[in-house]
Amino acid sequence: MKKIVIGCSVIRKEIEKYYENSADFEFDWLEDHLHNIPETLHKKVQSAIDEHRDADIIYLLYGHCGQALCDIQARQCPIVIPKVEDCIEVLLYHNPEVNEMRRTSYFISQGWLWGNENLGYEYDRIKEKHGEKRALRVVKSMYKNYRYLMYVNTGIEESRVRNDCSNVAERLGLQLRETHGDIHLLLNMLDGVIDDSYLIIPPECCIKEDMFRK
Repeated sequence: MKKIVIGCSVIRKEIEKYYENSADFEFDWLEDHLHNIPETLHKKVQSAIDEHRDADIIYLLYGHCGQALCDIQARQCPIVIPKVEDCIEVLLYHNPEVNEMRRTSYFISQGWLWGNENLGYEYDRIKEKHGEKRALRVVKSMYKNYRYLMYVNTGIEESRVRNDCSNVAERLGLQLRETHGDIHLLLNMLDGVIDDSYLIIPPECCIKEDMFRK
């Protein structure tokens, strides 16, 4: 049975911690910055699905993602996807305070720090083009509605991560906080668990927005 996993690189390190040497799955990782461009993310995910014509089942390591996954079509095999809003909810699925935390916190994890579109790079690009003062002014304005930079610790952290987070929080004018997260929602899915936490899209059917309503 050929199992294909199509996922966002933001959670790649967490998945590889458990499946690095596994021959049970074929992984297809898409760029982490695509969540900023829903239309492009939609096209990339659909294209990845279409390329795996010989798959028996495809697992999507995504959520609703700003409607980017709406109207994604399963082809010759079923698609399984977690019934969550985004990667934040994946990592904090068992945290009952996640919705309250969203109101005051901008979330970051090791995956975002490794990514090509992390907050540090964003600041550096603006600084290079417009100077440090404007870079600070712009990034602080972008995140002015948040009080905290909430670091989600998933247990794969490098030693430098807290220093990186402190630097980012300082640039944004936010207080640094930390919470624990995990990817058990995804691990259970890949282990074949089928319950109300997941959507199963039959062949030739599409993902619809109302499917994510709990």
